[in-house]
Amino acid sequence: GRRRRPPPPRAPLEQVAAQAELSLSQLAGRWFLVGMASRCSYLAEHSHRLEPTAVTVTVLDGQSLVISTFRKLDGICWEIRQRYLPAQARGRFLLKGRGYGSKVDMVVGETDHSSYAILYYQKGRSISVKLYGRSSRVNDAVVDKFEQRVRAVGLSEDVTYYFPTYGFCDSADEFHILD
Repeated sequence: GRRRRPPPPRAPLEQVAAQAELSLSQLAGRWFLVGMASRCSYLAEHSHRLEPTAVTVTVLDGQSLVISTFRKLDGICWEIRQRYLPAQARGRFLLKGRGYGSKVDMVVGETDHSSYAILYYQKGRSISVKLYGRSSRVNDAVVDKFEQRVRAVGLSEDVTYYFPTYGFCDSADEFHILD
């Protein structure tokens, strides 16, 4: 008879717990991208010149997150705005992309709302972890937490990148909306 296909492995994000006491209103405001772990080849190729990146989180209708990312590209400040819709459970969100296979699942893994936030993103089978700070530097204890969480999803130091701490865009010269 035909061989039964094994069930697909569980999506890595299903094993990641979301922040229990998450307050979206307290998550709102400006954050700086401090670190990121990802097997993304673009990051690896451009790790020598990562651009300082800031985000602004806005809460829509009390449950969706609009995340505006501000970064420089060839000296021009861009704002990229993305809307994350609430998923089934608290602290879990979905970015609907254009076309098949472009959706992104996002989980707010851990945050104290006032100094750091660790967010997980999954697109297809690949997962990445981002560390945001209310300032562009966070304390060592937070970096340790981030690095533990990175290892827990099977990523490692060699795919972990830290971002510049100065030279941020305060506003956008160019504006780009992605769904």
